[in-house]
Amino acid sequence: MSESEIAPSNDFQVSSSGFYSYHSPEDEARQYRLHLRILPDQSGILIINAQSTLRLNQTATYLAWLKIQGKSETEIVEEALKRYQVDKENLISDMQKFNLQILNIINNPDQAPFITGTDFDSESTERASGLPLRVNLCLTDRDETHAYSKSEELSTESWKEIIQKTYDAGIPQGIFMGGEPVTHPDLIELLEFTEALGMVSGLLTSTNKLYEDESYLDRILESGLDHLILEVDPEGEQISNQLQKIFDKDLFTCIRFPVYPNSNLAEWAIELVKNGCNALSFYAATLDANDRSALLNQQLTAQNILIEHDLPFSVKHAQSDQHIALFSPEISPFESNLYTVLPDGMLCPQDFTAKPIGSLLSSNWNELIVK
Repeated sequence: MSESEIAPSNDFQVSSSGFYSYHSPEDEARQYRLHLRILPDQSGILIINAQSTLRLNQTATYLAWLKIQGKSETEIVEEALKRYQVDKENLISDMQKFNLQILNIINNPDQAPFITGTDFDSESTERASGLPLRVNLCLTDRDETHAYSKSEELSTESWKEIIQKTYDAGIPQGIFMGGEPVTHPDLIELLEFTEALGMVSGLLTSTNKLYEDESYLDRILESGLDHLILEVDPEGEQISNQLQKIFDKDLFTCIRFPVYPNSNLAEWAIELVKNGCNALSFYAATLDANDRSALLNQQLTAQNILIEHDLPFSVKHAQSDQHIALFSPEISPFESNLYTVLPDGMLCPQDFTAKPIGSLLSSNWNELIVK
């Protein structure tokens, strides 16, 4: 449906937050939750079961908004016909496609929880917008070899306040990271809090604990975690049957790894995907590994393997931004619209943690981010 077919209407009233929630009726066979963030231009972001996110153009945003208002399909069609100058049969067909797409996500949860398109002349998934679509929540700069932090770490209640502010701003996704986030004693509690709000939650970790302690992995899954980014070293001790314990779970898993100057990782990476890995992410470990990284990117792209872009790097005790100068398919022209909250609550650009913008604990998103 073309946006040019929109007719003026006064019934599409957006709240000050532009964020709406919906839960399917109790008597409905398929239970699901929808969260809709409406952007200033009346395009939108639809979050399904706090696990998958669709970027919608204005037409699909309006239909999703009507659904969240509790309208039946008949009522949605009637209201949409008042707003759009289209054939009724075409509108019904569009509605059916839209509903099928939502049902496909509900019935197939083990898929990418990132922005995808719709059948409604979707907006570009890389179109920049004022507020980010994701924020990285760096709980600690500690890792499993450091018992102390160089930062004044926030309390769990303060983190909940920041997560609540993020939700209220309409940001649909948060990635918990560190240091090593599993060293934070209340990681699972924070995951549960995020899930209860309806936000999409991710975890960036390099711990062996996930495949060495199945009970801990199960607790992580039960907390509502939606996707995992697991850092491994292809030259380290991780072996396929260890990672297989994670691949066998109903969890979208991205394996992230460094590429070294003499690395030849195409077959290894392809085998990970065959065994159940959902996506890959990688970067040059040193300057002289740039060519290897570029080659691997070409090899995996030719195999139609999903390569995740724009993922954050862990914050280390001796933080360095050196990797920005290295080849990485994760560096994009929209990188400036990605942000990290540091362990003390300071907000900064994703890959420039030494350049804080201000405290998200004492300020709101709209006060810190210049649109």
